[in-house]
Amino acid sequence: MIKRTLLSSLLMAGLAGCAASPDLPSAYTLDSNRPEGLAIVSLTLSGKPLEKVSGYEYRIREVLPRGEAYAVVSQHYASARQHARAVQEGGKERPFTHSVVVKGPNNTDALDIQDGGKTTGRLAAIRLLPGEYEFHTWQVREPSPYGETEYRPARDFVYRFSIKPGEATYIGRLNLYLGPGNIERIAIKDRQAEDTSLLGHKYPALRTARLTASVGTIQP
Repeated sequence: MIKRTLLSSLLMAGLAGCAASPDLPSAYTLDSNRPEGLAIVSLTLSGKPLEKVSGYEYRIREVLPRGEAYAVVSQHYASARQHARAVQEGGKERPFTHSVVVKGPNNTDALDIQDGGKTTGRLAAIRLLPGEYEFHTWQVREPSPYGETEYRPARDFVYRFSIKPGEATYIGRLNLYLGPGNIERIAIKDRQAEDTSLLGHKYPALRTARLTASVGTIQP
């Protein structure tokens, strides 16, 4: 458990340090000697033009063993120094969570998915330690006369997937429909042929990598 916590902390630190960088280096290759695998997923938006949206992202978290739950933890700081130290060292003992940014001011990954001549999203290749994970919420922001309007789901959804070391797992195309009256729907589709082609274009070194398809279902 201590070893996994340390690896999770190191991986989180690496991901946090690359928040403005692409998901992977262009020459990234899978290595069975590294304690990580890849989740390959395309993330799209419909109902609202992506070009008019200022921010679009998802959150991923670790799945707990059945019957277990994390306590809600709040930290109260006695001084500004303690707060600064906690921010610097934060996350080491918390469950692993990760933000997958489709579009945002600091995201340099290309929006590379088209539908009817319009850009609708991007393909993401996410490095994760072996284990069970789930997408559980999303956020969309758009400019408004008063600054920005933010949209979130009224309640979390669950889309689970597994990661194995040294392997890439294709988990489908996750589409958010955000329509008139703020109606929202999440759907998953299998677009492996199209998404695999995009993956090889973005990361040529992964063209010969072992890719397992595991497109599941969304749970309410």
